[in-house]
Amino acid sequence: MQNILRKTQNLAHEYLQSFGFEEEQIETLIKKGTRDLKNELEKLYTLLENENTPIEELNNALHALKGLLFHLGNNALAQELNEVRSQLHSSEDIAIIKNILKEHNQ
Repeated sequence: MQNILRKTQNLAHEYLQSFGFEEEQIETLIKKGTRDLKNELEKLYTLLENENTPIEELNNALHALKGLLFHLGNNALAQELNEVRSQLHSSEDIAIIKNILKEHNQ
């Protein structure tokens, strides 16, 4: 999870700069965004550990995470999770989510 957070922080800095935010604003937004992202990632990891997690709960967690990632400029991970989310139906999809997170956390 730490690599996802670190990468997203770096992307967010560049992303927010491109919109003309001042450095002080960027630091504040990244700090809050990182806290929210960590909470959503922890929630998703917890849901993924439970084999009986309803698909709807996973869908909601992925939706929240996708939104945060897009707002922080980590479009690649957000897009991958969104693609899986749109086809979320079974435990096989859960394995795909785990693999995506694993790949982005290296």
